[in-house]
Amino acid sequence: MTEDERIRPVSRRELVTLANEFAVVRVSLDTTGNGPRLLVQDVETGDEIFLEPLELACLCLATPEDRVQWMKVGAYRDERQPGGEA
Repeated sequence: MTEDERIRPVSRRELVTLANEFAVVRVSLDTTGNGPRLLVQDVETGDEIFLEPLELACLCLATPEDRVQWMKVGAYRDERQPGGEA
C-alpha cells in the first residue's frame, strides 16, 4: 500500500470486463480523484488509463478518421498522419 492509499483509501468498483479476439480490458469506476472517473486496464499488459468525464466526452466527438489513427499501434504507428489525417 502506498502512502497516498493510506491517507486516502482506494475506492474502486469493477464494472465490466470486455473481451474479443484482439483484447481484454477491465473497466472500473474510481472515486479516489477529485471526481468519479473510469479506470480502463489492459488485462494482458497491465497498462491502464484513467478517463475523466471531459475526456470521455471528447471520445464521443471524435471522427471516424480520428479513431482510425488511434488504432495504428506497433508496426503501424509509422503510418500515422500528422493532424490525424488517414
